[in-house]
Amino acid sequence: MEINNLNINTGASKSKQVDSGGSSKAAESKNTNTESVADTVFISNESQAMKDLETSIKEEPDFDQAKVDQIKAAIADGNFAIDDEALADNIMQFEDILG
Repeated sequence: MEINNLNINTGASKSKQVDSGGSSKAAESKNTNTESVADTVFISNESQAMKDLETSIKEEPDFDQAKVDQIKAAIADGNFAIDDEALADNIMQFEDILG
């Protein structure tokens, strides 16, 4: 990665110079270095693995359409059984997590 034209003010340094006549002058020197500096960024293996995982998760559907279709068909046929105890247990566990 290369960063150019940062326009960073490195500050000017002032120094007194004495000429051959013995009088002193204030001379200002500025840093006029125009070389570009390149920075390098390295991504760790863990970061790359997380990025790959994020990409694969985004490609997955938000829900299982086949399971939804199966439940819809079971409800329509009157064959969908609800386990009241399991449902109540799951609701209580969910409340514990939130509470």
